[in-house]
Amino acid sequence: MLSSTATRTTSRRRSVPCSRVPSVTHWGRFSTTPARRRPDPCQRRRPPIAQAPPSATIDRMRGYEQEADEAFREFKGARRFPALDGLRALSILMVLTVHMHDPFMWDFFNGSFGVTMFFCISGFLITTLLLREEDANGRVSLRGFYIRRVFRILPLYLLALVLATVLVLGFGLGSGGDTFLQRLPLLATFNGEFAGSGTFSHSWSLGIEEKFYILWPLLAFGVPFVRSHIGAVLGVLLPAALAAAFIEPVAYFGIYMPIIGGCALAVAMHHRRSFGVVFALARPWIGASLFVVMLIMSELSGSLPWKEAIGYAHVTFAVAVLLALPGTLIGKAWPRRLLSLRPVVFYGQLAYGIYLFHPFVGEVVDMFAAPGSESVPQILARFIAMFVGSFALAWVLKISVEDPMISLGRRLARASRSRAPVPAAAASILDQGAGRENPQTSGQG
Repeated sequence: MLSSTATRTTSRRRSVPCSRVPSVTHWGRFSTTPARRRPDPCQRRRPPIAQAPPSATIDRMRGYEQEADEAFREFKGARRFPALDGLRALSILMVLTVHMHDPFMWDFFNGSFGVTMFFCISGFLITTLLLREEDANGRVSLRGFYIRRVFRILPLYLLALVLATVLVLGFGLGSGGDTFLQRLPLLATFNGEFAGSGTFSHSWSLGIEEKFYILWPLLAFGVPFVRSHIGAVLGVLLPAALAAAFIEPVAYFGIYMPIIGGCALAVAMHHRRSFGVVFALARPWIGASLFVVMLIMSELSGSLPWKEAIGYAHVTFAVAVLLALPGTLIGKAWPRRLLSLRPVVFYGQLAYGIYLFHPFVGEVVDMFAAPGSESVPQILARFIAMFVGSFALAWVLKISVEDPMISLGRRLARASRSRAPVPAAAASILDQGAGRENPQTSGQG
């Protein structure tokens, strides 16, 4: 009897899974005391209540946002970016090493990456000055922009081209004299990348930049749809150029990847929300580490399997430069302080003239000390002579030609504006893009 009662109770317990199951006494009767509560499978488990982060985490988050706000105000109010001139100085030094033709000492150092650095700076600064002009005036004066570009670039460029023509055709100096006349129309129209090798072939990179100067402002600030979706447009162009660098038939478009990356960085840093993301790269230890990585990549590039396989784009080094740029612009670590030293900045301001005329100085240096030596003292003496000679020549040209032409271009650009003048901070940035602080025109090669 007891066993049959227990059996019936067990069957009832199994048949009613969602109700409270009563307990059974040892003599077979139901007890009025409820059984121990068990989890009800018919009820959903409540999600755990989210706990607030610890107060220390909140304080760190608030501190980060405050630092980002302060850095953003400093960046938007900056009248000049001295560290960009410092990067120009580093870039032109890299270019000088590759044009010394002394592989015994400089072969480990990929000086051609100096061009990639110039491209990154160009895209960043041109886009920044255009965005700030738009903020100040409500629109971008494309006429004023092109006037400043013409008087910034053409005077020294044409002077260097005339000098090259006289030396090659008149005195038989330089290289590629037999084909120079055929190449001259391409060189005169900033199409040096299609002109082949020979004297003045280092102007190929200026041809790349000139096309950027012409097309990008028209596209980004002359087409309303592109202007209103500039972030999305760059989000398409940047990976497309990155992929093109590895595809031979369209590798030419890949050359523009560093410039497009600089444009994207400028747009990101121009708006507070995206600036907060970029600001993480400028934290002291992060910014310094990225700068060191950039330097190491320029030295180890010779061991990378894709060193020349992707043509002139050098996209891997461009990525390193773009990641290191925020730290040099708004960081507090030693790279920004180093690049902002007055001698470094002044040398960077001469980079355009140095870039254009250093091959002529190199020809003179080669007459007194032939390249290709394995003597370290001779190699160092050649480099010092190239450094000092190109610096002195660029300084003279800056005083006599470059600065007067830049000033004239500024006056004509101001006269062409139909609206109110730009406020002081924005006007200084515009002058930076038009003159001394303009890194993108400082050459490549």
